[in-house]
Amino acid sequence: MTSTPHAQGPHQPQQAPGTGGGRSGGDAEGSGAVLYTGVVLYSTQDPEASAVVVEDGTIVWIGPEDSAAVLFPEVPRVEATGSLVTPGFVDACAGTAGGVTTEDPTPEDARLGIIARLPWEPGTHEGMRVVAPLQGEPVPYLDLAGQGVPIALGSGGDLARSPWEWVRAVAHEGDPDQRLSDRAAFLAASRAGQRLRGRAHPGSLLPGVEATFVVWEPWDLTVRGQDERIQTWSTDPRSRTPMLPDLTEGAPAALRTVVRGRVVHDLLGSDAQPESTGGPDATTPGQRG
Repeated sequence: MTSTPHAQGPHQPQQAPGTGGGRSGGDAEGSGAVLYTGVVLYSTQDPEASAVVVEDGTIVWIGPEDSAAVLFPEVPRVEATGSLVTPGFVDACAGTAGGVTTEDPTPEDARLGIIARLPWEPGTHEGMRVVAPLQGEPVPYLDLAGQGVPIALGSGGDLARSPWEWVRAVAHEGDPDQRLSDRAAFLAASRAGQRLRGRAHPGSLLPGVEATFVVWEPWDLTVRGQDERIQTWSTDPRSRTPMLPDLTEGAPAALRTVVRGRVVHDLLGSDAQPESTGGPDATTPGQRG
């Protein structure tokens, strides 16, 4: 199995209404503006965006890095070259071990890229089929999706596992005829949980969206459909499909987790080594791709 590194192309920057360039100052704790550069942004609006500006707990601009340098020359910059930036995971079925939903994740949850946990068991909640894929129970994911049943994923109380393992279990393991695409599985592990929390979320990072996201260590990235026999990988920006990690050899570790603009977990610029999960390169994080 091979994957294709992120490739940039011409596109137009996107900006939240009422924002302008050239704002100055601030820190990474929610109030001041911060510019992230060199990233691969999980955004259906602009999958080729390589820079994002956060201010007052909101994403205010996304676009190419060279435009960011012109528009935001005084904004503090965070270099995260090659890092995928995605919405955070939501554990839709942490069970009683997960406690109650909180506004801020615990330090351990933030380290895993999980921004919230819901104290539910697998089953049906709020019209969604809530599944703990690591428990191994066969679930007809593709049939459910075809019937229009929303799916939300969670840990099932196994709180120490990487949420990328939920995605892998649904998209790469089990009955090949019932697997979802990586993107559908990721949305079930992120956007679906947000909606169970009562929060409307587009499922990708756009101007005007709350600045709650995870910066992942550099990793091989792909766009993959649910049926490998008929769908291949693509990096064509016209597809408007954001890229995700290739999970065939482990999963990336979270370098930084941000909740409403505040940094709650941080290894960027640190000598600490992130703990990738699985794969032959797991002992040398940040060196993939």
